[in-house]
Amino acid sequence: MAKTFCSICSAFCGFDATVEDNIITDFQPDKTHPMSKGFSCTKGRSFHTLLTADSRQTKVLKKIDGQFAEADKKDTLDEIAEKLTAIIKQHGPESVAAYCGNGVTFKALTMPAVHAFMKGLGSHHIYTSLTIDQPAKIISVGRHGIWAGNGHSFETANVLMLIGNNVFVSGLHGPGSIPGWQPGALKEAKKRGLKLIVIDPRKTETAQQADLHLAIKPGTDAVLLSGMINYILQNNLHDTPFCEQFTEGLEQLTEQVKPYDLTTTSRLTGLNEEEIETAINLFIEQQRGTVSSATGPDMAPHGNLTEHLIYSLNTLCGRHNRAGDKVATPLLTPDIPPIEGVVPFDFLPPSLNPAANTKRTRISNARQVFGEMPTATLAEEILTPGEGQLKALFVIGGNPLLSVPQQAQMQQALETVDLLVVMDGRLSETAEHADYFLPTTYGLEKTDMTLFNDIFWGAPFHQISRPLVSPPDDAMDEHHYLFALANRLNITITYHGTTINTADIPDDMSILDLQFPEGTTKVPVADIAEHPQGKVFEQYSQVEVIPAMEGMEDRLRFMPDGVAEEFDSLAQWFKETDDADYLLICRRNPHVYNSMCHEFSTAPGHNPAFLHPDDLNKEGLSNGDTITVKSAHGEINTTVQSDDSLRRGVLSISHGFGGKTGGVAVSRLLSTSESTDRYAKIPQMSAVPVSVTRTV
Repeated sequence: MAKTFCSICSAFCGFDATVEDNIITDFQPDKTHPMSKGFSCTKGRSFHTLLTADSRQTKVLKKIDGQFAEADKKDTLDEIAEKLTAIIKQHGPESVAAYCGNGVTFKALTMPAVHAFMKGLGSHHIYTSLTIDQPAKIISVGRHGIWAGNGHSFETANVLMLIGNNVFVSGLHGPGSIPGWQPGALKEAKKRGLKLIVIDPRKTETAQQADLHLAIKPGTDAVLLSGMINYILQNNLHDTPFCEQFTEGLEQLTEQVKPYDLTTTSRLTGLNEEEIETAINLFIEQQRGTVSSATGPDMAPHGNLTEHLIYSLNTLCGRHNRAGDKVATPLLTPDIPPIEGVVPFDFLPPSLNPAANTKRTRISNARQVFGEMPTATLAEEILTPGEGQLKALFVIGGNPLLSVPQQAQMQQALETVDLLVVMDGRLSETAEHADYFLPTTYGLEKTDMTLFNDIFWGAPFHQISRPLVSPPDDAMDEHHYLFALANRLNITITYHGTTINTADIPDDMSILDLQFPEGTTKVPVADIAEHPQGKVFEQYSQVEVIPAMEGMEDRLRFMPDGVAEEFDSLAQWFKETDDADYLLICRRNPHVYNSMCHEFSTAPGHNPAFLHPDDLNKEGLSNGDTITVKSAHGEINTTVQSDDSLRRGVLSISHGFGGKTGGVAVSRLLSTSESTDRYAKIPQMSAVPVSVTRTV
């Protein structure tokens, strides 16, 4: 029996695998895993079936006269390199782009290779799923600042306020939130007195466990947070000493939130004043614990302001560890103790530092975030002629045709681009448009590491998994394809100043060593690899926060550049937005992961629209009726189902459907140009006005 983990999402739940004759014959949750302790979702328990699924494509394919034909791997890589060379010679290296989806964004070896390859090529055009669902979290960290002593952890919290999180289904873990790899930890936390507040238009599986559920009107999260902050300030409930010592801009923030008294906040959010006041007082009284969010509020209007106000509310209430507190520290950082102070803005890593993300899109002037370009602009950059037009696109572990709004525009872009190369384990809807298809390994066939969770674990834990089985036929790791192309293109690939010999690619552990050179981590990756089940390195579990070092004089910012304009936009938005019949929100389906995992036997074949029973009656509809859902940008036909967990006036439907496996594409209702985000131009994908009619 081998120890490993599921890498479908960032929960990284531990598993025990039985392997016979290069086939995984049994795949069970690891009951002794240090973090997940036997928990897994239905998707994880089916993870190994992806390796032998009917949808799996294991041969290199080349498009000839509009049809795919099997091709030799070496010859295909030669052809791709030859075509890239011609494109770069005519249009420059920045005519080449890469899009990476959820299939690889959590993979330890893939994303560093993508960044190294594109840097060697000379192109900044890296696009990922991050900028299409929650760039606001990155933007807000860079604007507000980072507390060097860490925020309050779930393990030490007395209260937790979740906005748009449904951890019991999605597995997504936010700072200080319920762990996605062990949602059952909430039960134990409530036994010790934790109070849970959930803000969501739907009484989700997580909200059903809450002490207080606020069924907010979609799109008004920033209003509610403004009203809460205003109430706290007006009643002097904030942590005055902390704010005076470690923050700036409080007076300006106070002025911005003044219009949002309880009456106004109640009217705009659809919540009554009493429950808003109860939520505030519950959060304040418990003293230790945080506000945390997921994708829901980021995909709605004013996501940047919402996330900034979440950080501001935590800071306003002093929800940060102080000198003398003992905290768990991440392993993949230098061996420096947590500090009572603000990380100097000049010391922020380039991925989080707004000053280091200087690139802009040529059409909408959207900003680079996390070293990546905004995915909402990708199709536009391909379709718009002129200097800087994208001519070649790599799609790696992603399916933008289903996941990016304005599906028709994306389809046109995929059909228009001069060279489309798709690396995936299956012929996705996007891959069908490729000129070349390069089959890749799945998680259990490759070396992987839980590095994405370094700052989220809540414990100094990591796990490295080794391949359990050999990949079939032509399937190969994504980074090997990129290194092979780099060799053919004569471009240099470097990791922390060390050049990779792409003619003789190092083994995976050597590459991980290059990603984390000596002295950059508390524990060498080789030491982590010695523990196949993963290990909690206890010496870093209770590290004392020390006083600020000399020169740490930066402050957390309540009103950084851009926030005042976002408050103006929020006020104007309510004046310009007409009342809609319904507001569309997305919902997680427990059996699929966005556009992935639809091959599983438990995956549904369609994604119905859900309405409150009273709305169903109002429309004269019954369960199973076919309806047309129409927005300003398009329409879809689907069936309707009753759901009394929804707020009235809300229509809920899952994203990621509408391809070969059935259902409808919500992206047809959405537009990449409709956005309140002046940074990454994230499209509005929640709180979208729609109408509902019976399909004739």
